[in-house]
Amino acid sequence: MRRSQNAFTLIELLVVVAIIAILTAILFPVFAQAREKARSTSCLSNTKQLGTAAQMYVQDYDEKLFFRASNATPSISRSGAIVPTTFQPPVLWWNALSPYTKNRQILVCSSDTAPTLSKDLDGKLTVKRSYIAIRAAEALALAQLEKPTEIIIFTDKWDKSAGPNPSAISDSWIEPMSGDFNYYPTYRRMAIAGDRHMEGTNCTFFDGHAKWMKAGAIGASKELTGCSLINSYPIADMCDKGNLGCANIGTPDDTDPNHSIPDANICNTFDW
Repeated sequence: MRRSQNAFTLIELLVVVAIIAILTAILFPVFAQAREKARSTSCLSNTKQLGTAAQMYVQDYDEKLFFRASNATPSISRSGAIVPTTFQPPVLWWNALSPYTKNRQILVCSSDTAPTLSKDLDGKLTVKRSYIAIRAAEALALAQLEKPTEIIIFTDKWDKSAGPNPSAISDSWIEPMSGDFNYYPTYRRMAIAGDRHMEGTNCTFFDGHAKWMKAGAIGASKELTGCSLINSYPIADMCDKGNLGCANIGTPDDTDPNHSIPDANICNTFDW
């Protein structure tokens, strides 16, 4: 009597291995995308909390935003803004918001493999950070904004340094550069928005809401009152409805160092 054979043949084993390989190739990207979606959702929650903290801050400080600041340069306010700390220099936006966030973890995106090490209130590099704030928000009053629902204040950070002095990168703010955070991706001393979330970035707007945006769509977000910040470090950089749409962009005003005469060729010509 012949004994029955229960073992797989070589061909059957090869077929099974091939099927497993095909399923792996199909499913692994799906799993990776699902994991990134979860990280993106967590990051979006962070940016939403930052927006809420900023709203709480402006309510406590005469509806004015915090100083702009960088790791490289002290924050000096020309407009007498109030900040909730006496530590000078520098006053950094993440420290200004710390009484409202009460949690440093929301400053770190789980998709950011190398968050920037930043200064705490004691000036020590202990704060890990994945986000940047728009430079033009220095002491800006909410009443100066025409469309706060369309202007980005925080976004994911991606530093790009070029030129002979890469250590000089200043990564605490967004440099809009003509309305597009990625307009000059190799510009030295510049921090721009990162597209780490499925070719997009999580953005917080001046009214406090947050959403994911495709990297190419960021340039369509509104600049402050329609003005384009065309210089890398303009003397002052906010737009004001009461001054033909722009303040401190254009020809310097010798009678007032905090003011520039608007240039008709610059102001009110951009609508990103």
